[in-house]
Amino acid sequence: MSLKFAMLGFIDMKPMTGYDLKKMFETSVNFYWSATHSQIYRTLDEMKKDEWIMEEFIYQKDLPNKKVFHATERGKEALYNWIMEPSEIPPIRHKLLVQLSWADRLPTEEIIKQLNQYGEKLEERLALYDSDEQQKMPNWSRTAKEKFLWESILKNGISTYQAELNWIRSTIKGLKNFVNKDIPIDKK
Repeated sequence: MSLKFAMLGFIDMKPMTGYDLKKMFETSVNFYWSATHSQIYRTLDEMKKDEWIMEEFIYQKDLPNKKVFHATERGKEALYNWIMEPSEIPPIRHKLLVQLSWADRLPTEEIIKQLNQYGEKLEERLALYDSDEQQKMPNWSRTAKEKFLWESILKNGISTYQAELNWIRSTIKGLKNFVNKDIPIDKK
């Protein structure tokens, strides 16, 4: 359900095409909500049926025609009501943590290798959030309060991935105590 509201929020900012929405997801909210091309267009169809958006056809002479979506009053009201709903703590589904739960079966060096690979991905993600494209997003804001909130959201993403990277490094450091010492615990 949040995908509809993320899209509605973007369209409420300014009229957008499906392509514009995909770009917005890639350059702004991707760390906390993602959407594929097909999800966006399927959701746009649902939003039209709900009368939250309307489409405008733009005819172009030298380019393909395009559909631009505008938020309706009904859509703006739905967005406002959704924003007012209390939020729940999201469930965590973390494949690496499940893998680590049973990783004692692996040689310590293999666990460290997996953690290092994951750490590299975290570093790439942090570099993305520090990129010029991500840093521009708050500049799209319509008000000072909106800009502050977007900057705060970006800081949340950075601190979340930085904390995960720090945890990876700490876990690797602790695992080094077990290199060549993989001995089962005596349960007597």
